[in-house]
Amino acid sequence: MNRRFRRASRAVARMLRVERVYDRGLRSARVAAERRRDSRWQAVIGEFLRTGVSVSTSGAWGRPDSAGIPMVMCLWNRPDRLPHVLDMLAALDAERPVRLLLWNNNAADAARYAEAVRGAATGSLVSVDLVQSPVNIGGLARFVAARLLWNAGYRGPVVMLDDDQDVSSRFVTDLLADYESRSVVSWWAFSQHGSYWARAEIAPGSPADHAGTGGTVYDCELVSDDAFFARLPRRFAFLEDQWMSFFAHAKGWRVVKARTDISLVSEELNQYHALKPLKDVFYHFQRQVGPAYVVGSVRRSGWGDGRLRSGGAAPSRAS
Repeated sequence: MNRRFRRASRAVARMLRVERVYDRGLRSARVAAERRRDSRWQAVIGEFLRTGVSVSTSGAWGRPDSAGIPMVMCLWNRPDRLPHVLDMLAALDAERPVRLLLWNNNAADAARYAEAVRGAATGSLVSVDLVQSPVNIGGLARFVAARLLWNAGYRGPVVMLDDDQDVSSRFVTDLLADYESRSVVSWWAFSQHGSYWARAEIAPGSPADHAGTGGTVYDCELVSDDAFFARLPRRFAFLEDQWMSFFAHAKGWRVVKARTDISLVSEELNQYHALKPLKDVFYHFQRQVGPAYVVGSVRRSGWGDGRLRSGGAAPSRAS
């Protein structure tokens, strides 16, 4: 409905003295449209969770190997960064090897990412897998990947990193030092005071109202609940950091600031810039619905079936 038509319709409704009825009709139409969008989004995410994803790499990330630490990173518009990031992660001094999963949301860069991961399993990186996603599902892909790992039988911590972050060699060691079950430990964490943007820095180890996804370790049990995916409205689907924080707090989990050093680069290429106006809207939505919005039994048929599978490429060092 364009503006000119809306103005004309409202003028007619006012003339007929049925403006309240007109407004109720508009609200009902908006709700119906949102429900249709939510339903279509659920179908997209549900397809990943039911059927899983296939990779042309080793597929080692999708196996429930408790000896290695699973790390997931979403890729978007930074193919030039990946070789540096892979070298940085290979140089980690983690006591346990790292199994890295890269989830590419940008098909235009598929070939460059595929080339970059060849032979990348070296040093602390015991395996490197690459998902070439047929659809951009944003940072929620991190949690879809973790759910596929949970479906395969893995229990324990999952590390998340953004492709615009540089970390120290102690990155994984630092995060695991603060990790415990039913917890989210995040480098980008702060307290909030009545608005998403009314926030304050907190000391490492302190309880956090908000936890970002980049530079984070969390218990993957968080995504074992179908509600994590079923309750997230399509409108806010790319604000997965706020959703993770809200969901963890609603479940009574420990959410704290991590003790590690990270620097940001190339932040201007982030998808989230276009979403900034929604952040405060989502903040107030969460406070309106409260924890009851996600507490309770939610089950979706087949969402526990999906796995990450190898398409038969050469084995990694983990094989």
